[in-house]
Amino acid sequence: MKKIKKFLIILVVLIFAVPVLVFADEVPQETNQPPPISLPLEADLALMVDVATGQILYHRGDPHARALPASTTKVMTALLLLESGAEMDELVFHSPEAVYAIPRNSSHIAMNAGEVLTVSQALYAIMLPSANDVSNAVAEFVAGDMESFAQMMTQRAYELGAVNTNFVNAHGLPHDDHYTTLYDMYLIMAEAITHPEFLSVISSPRYRIPPTEHQPQPRFIDNTNLMIRPNYPQFSMDVVGGKTGWTTPSGHTFVSYGRREDVGLITVVMAAERRDIIFNDTQTMLNHGFNQFTQHQFFTASDFSVGVDLVQRSREGVIVIDYMPIVAQRDAGIYLPQTVDPEDVQIVLTLPNRITAPVYAGFQVGRVSITYNGRILDEVPLVTSQAGIGLPPEALESLATATNPLQDIATTIADYYQDNFIPTWLTLENLIVGLASAVLAIVALILMIKFLRFGKSRRRRGYYGKSLKANLSKSYKYR
Repeated sequence: MKKIKKFLIILVVLIFAVPVLVFADEVPQETNQPPPISLPLEADLALMVDVATGQILYHRGDPHARALPASTTKVMTALLLLESGAEMDELVFHSPEAVYAIPRNSSHIAMNAGEVLTVSQALYAIMLPSANDVSNAVAEFVAGDMESFAQMMTQRAYELGAVNTNFVNAHGLPHDDHYTTLYDMYLIMAEAITHPEFLSVISSPRYRIPPTEHQPQPRFIDNTNLMIRPNYPQFSMDVVGGKTGWTTPSGHTFVSYGRREDVGLITVVMAAERRDIIFNDTQTMLNHGFNQFTQHQFFTASDFSVGVDLVQRSREGVIVIDYMPIVAQRDAGIYLPQTVDPEDVQIVLTLPNRITAPVYAGFQVGRVSITYNGRILDEVPLVTSQAGIGLPPEALESLATATNPLQDIATTIADYYQDNFIPTWLTLENLIVGLASAVLAIVALILMIKFLRFGKSRRRRGYYGKSLKANLSKSYKYR
C-alpha cells in the first residue's frame, strides 16, 4: 500500500515537472541588472540604459527611488504636445493664467498675455531655455486647463511603465506631489526620442523666434544643454540632445540621449549639487557605456537565401508556375551590451509561402525581425532576387491541365488553416511535450482509479489482515 502511494506521488510530480524542465529556457530571466562596477561620479543619483535592449548598464542609487525632476518634466510636456496630433504651424495661445501663474524669477521667455506661438516654436521654447510660461500655455492648448494636462502627464507616464511618477504641473517647479524616478525618466525620454521633431529640437544649440504682435524684436533662445554647444568645454560629439533642470529642492537634473555608431544610450542624472556635475557625470557614463558593446553578426545578405512559390491565377484556379528566390536586403549585424547573451536573441522570419506573378526584382515580400525580450532590435527586408513574369494564357492553360486539381484544393485548404487557425506557439517541441504530459496524466488517472477500486474491494470483503498475494488469489477464486 505505501509503495503504491509513493509511486503515485512520484508520477504526479513528474507530470508537472517535465513541462517545467523542458520550457525552463523559455522563462524570461532577469537580465536588466548592471554589472558590479564603480564609476567616479559626483551626483547622488545616476542611470544609464541601452535604448535598443532596455538593459541597465549602470546605476548609482536606487533607480526606482523617488526624485525631483525639476525641468526634465518638460520632456513629458513636449511628448504630449507631439502626440496631440497638432500641426507644427498651429497657434498656441498664452492666457493670463499661463503667463502670470509662474514666479518671475523662474525660467521663461517673457511671453505676454494674449501672445501666440506656433506649436513648433513652443517646442523650442520649452526644451531649449526651459520656458515655464510656454509650458503652461502648452498645457492649456492640449488639455484645456493645466490641471487636466497634469493628469494626462501622469496617465501617459503610467502607460509607458513609469508607475512611480506623479506630475502636478507642466514645468517642474517644486511641489510635494510632483516626483519621478531615474528609471521612469528613462522610459519617458525613450518614448520622446521616437519622434523626429523632438530629436530635431533637442539637438539645436540655438533658435530664433520671430517677432510677434506683442514683441517687435525676435527672441533668440539658447539651449541650456551645454553638451551640444560647440563653443563650450562641455561639448560632446556623443550627445544628441537632452533636457536640464534645476530647483533648490531638486538640485541639478539632466536627461540626455547619446549615440555612437549604432549604439544609443539614455543617461539620467539627478540630485547634483552643481551644474557642471550633470555634464561631467553624463560624459563619464557615456564613455564607459559605449565601450560595453560588442557587434554580433547574425547573418549576411550573401549567405541568406530562402524561396517561395510563384503562382499565377487561371480559370482553373491558382497555379504554381515557378520558384522565386528571396534574399535579405542587407546584413544583420547588431551591437549588444556585454551583459546580453546572443543566444537569447530571437530571429523571426515573416514570409508568405507564395507570391503572385508578375513581380519585379527587389520587391519586398517579407522581413527578418531580430528581437530581444520582446524588443525589436533590427528588421531586415526580404526581397525578390529576380523578376517573376507570368506565363502567357496558352502555357498557363497547359500547365493547369497537367496539374492535379484535388492536390491544389488540398494545398489551398492546408495553407488557409495554417495561416488562420494554427497558433504560432504550436511548434514540434511544444506538441511533443504536450502529448507526453497528456499520456502521463492518463496513466496516472488509470492507476489512481485502479488503486481506489482495489482499496474499496478490500474494505468490502475484509482482506486487510491478509497478504496481497492471498487477497488476489481469493479475489479471483470467488469471481
